[in-house]
Amino acid sequence: MTVADTLTPGTPVQLASWALPQHRVMGRATRCGIAAACLCCLLVILVCNPARAAESDFLERFRGDWSGSGKVQRDGGSLPRHVTCSIMGRPTDNRISAQGSCRAYLIFVRPVAIDVTYDPRSGTYHGTYTGARIGPARLSGTRSGDTLNLRIEWPRPVNGDTQAAMVIQNDGRGILRMTVADNLTPGGPILQTSEIILVRQ
Repeated sequence: MTVADTLTPGTPVQLASWALPQHRVMGRATRCGIAAACLCCLLVILVCNPARAAESDFLERFRGDWSGSGKVQRDGGSLPRHVTCSIMGRPTDNRISAQGSCRAYLIFVRPVAIDVTYDPRSGTYHGTYTGARIGPARLSGTRSGDTLNLRIEWPRPVNGDTQAAMVIQNDGRGILRMTVADNLTPGGPILQTSEIILVRQ
């Protein structure tokens, strides 16, 4: 008896997967793999794009020319000095770059600059601050809402150590506030040592 003898005319024939042509079996598996990969990519885009857009919006707030004033105290043995500052902000992709100068009457004129880059993988900022008399310092930290909370690492000890904190606030309404907190005496309490408020021109 042959296979043909066991079939009833008009009865559909069902073949096991091992009996199907190999290219049809592999084609189905390949299509499933591609569909899964596309779904993963779509999920990544949906999750990451809003965060990336929010960060870009925050960085764009620093664009333009800014000027203002504030007070800076170098150490516990000196009085706070009134300074006037002007900077130019030129943000780029994932980066804040602001450069300018601060003047304390006829005492000094000092170049100042903040250059930090956002890392979307870790959600952190890293860069440099230029303005202290001892040279550029390293910055690192994160953003919370309208505020960048950054740690300063001085190239040499200042008031007994190499650590300080910088806070940069920008609510997108044309006001930029930068403060530094440090100990004014070695081992002393952490106090606000500078505050500069700038307005976009």
